[in-house]
Amino acid sequence: MDARCFSDENRRSWTTALLSLALLLVFNVSCALELAFVSHKKADSVSRLAANTAELANAQATVVLTSSPRFEDRVQQADVVVLVGQQALTARDRIPANIPTLAVLIPAQQVPALALQSAIYLEPPFSRQIALAQSLIGDDQPLGVLATNQQSLLTLCDCEDSLDSKRLQAYYLDDYDSLNRALVDLLQSSQALIGIYDTTLYSAANIKNILITAYRQSRPLIGPSSAYIRAGALASTYSDLGDTARRLAELVTAGQQGDWPAAGYNPYFKVRYNEQVARSLNLILPDAEQLAETLRQQEQP
Repeated sequence: MDARCFSDENRRSWTTALLSLALLLVFNVSCALELAFVSHKKADSVSRLAANTAELANAQATVVLTSSPRFEDRVQQADVVVLVGQQALTARDRIPANIPTLAVLIPAQQVPALALQSAIYLEPPFSRQIALAQSLIGDDQPLGVLATNQQSLLTLCDCEDSLDSKRLQAYYLDDYDSLNRALVDLLQSSQALIGIYDTTLYSAANIKNILITAYRQSRPLIGPSSAYIRAGALASTYSDLGDTARRLAELVTAGQQGDWPAAGYNPYFKVRYNEQVARSLNLILPDAEQLAETLRQQEQP
């Protein structure tokens, strides 16, 4: 129909309808859940995590740097604040207590000291790493774990139940005069070393020595994270940004319904191998994606 055929009344009706639609869109945007991702520096990974989480949670997200002069103003506008990484934790006291605050990419041991609604731990659970080792070298093979002492081991990982198993033996540096002596004893009695997320023990200064000693005994290191794969660990489980965003969106959605899940390990993860190490140890590795799915199913309640 020619636009000239419209009456003034029809034009007014169309104008009113369009204005109502515009106001509705503005209202919906302004009412969308606001997420503030706090980071100590600009990083593409943080921006991608924020964007992916916002899309999955049907929300809007901004990245706020801890050094921003408008930090307080920007986080106060958020419905939920997400602290990303250990260095962002310094900003915890600057966030109002009435704003739900989460943390991601931080070690499990740091969470209890923080007042958080929930968190996703950085490292994989120890039980998952054991299951990975058993899948690669056999579930009847003895495994060893190295720690400074028993207290540090129990603090760093959820391994108290695992230590009751006859197939897992803990070795403590406090019982030896050197790291090498502890490693030799462990590797002579175990078919694999299960690494724990201890950045002091598995430091840049120690990891080369640990891997060389294990290699000489033809024993693999499992974990403690995918960062050690390039250095010479055989395998590890890990959660990438997509896995983290998926779990974070679930936490946010549950929290908005009034039920914040407890802080915990990420149930979404992948398996990563060092194929060169596998060949040197004459190991045939299963498909990484299929193994990850098997391990996930084993963790289902």
